[in-house]
Amino acid sequence: MARNVIKGGDLMLFLKEASGTVKSIAFATSHTLTVSTDTQQTSTKDDGGKFQSSDYGIISWSASSENLCSYDGAGYNYQDLINLMLSQTKVTATFTVEGSSGSTYPYTSKLNSVDDATGDVWAPANKGTIGETSNVSLGYTGSVLITSVEVNAPNGENATFTVQLQGDGPLTQTPTT
Repeated sequence: MARNVIKGGDLMLFLKEASGTVKSIAFATSHTLTVSTDTQQTSTKDDGGKFQSSDYGIISWSASSENLCSYDGAGYNYQDLINLMLSQTKVTATFTVEGSSGSTYPYTSKLNSVDDATGDVWAPANKGTIGETSNVSLGYTGSVLITSVEVNAPNGENATFTVQLQGDGPLTQTPTT
């Protein structure tokens, strides 16, 4: 049986401002999507008092990205993200496979690099671009607030930054069309 295992380098986090521009976060080394739910205790005396019973409560979600620092790049750099946070601008985040990754495992057609100056940018995948997933969603999308941008500048090493994004409202499967 063929397995379409997604490589970490192909699964990316994209941001879209109100202007409609969709870009990745520049020089990313790692992305994380976290979805969690609160629970509500539903135990009663009728349950015998030995075991707790629970039900789902409020769902929350967040995303983060770890990146190398730069003033340029084919995506949002740390200054762009700090400025969006300072202006309290909500953005749309999409966690999905990168669009030029290819149509079959191991996604060999992904560009070796991108350059904003020449118009090469990472872009989210669309319906029908990844193997047998032509009729399914390829990721998750929702509105986020940028809650933190942390820049780390150790002596003798590359400067890095981490951005934390807090979901604002529902996280939905990215449309298949």
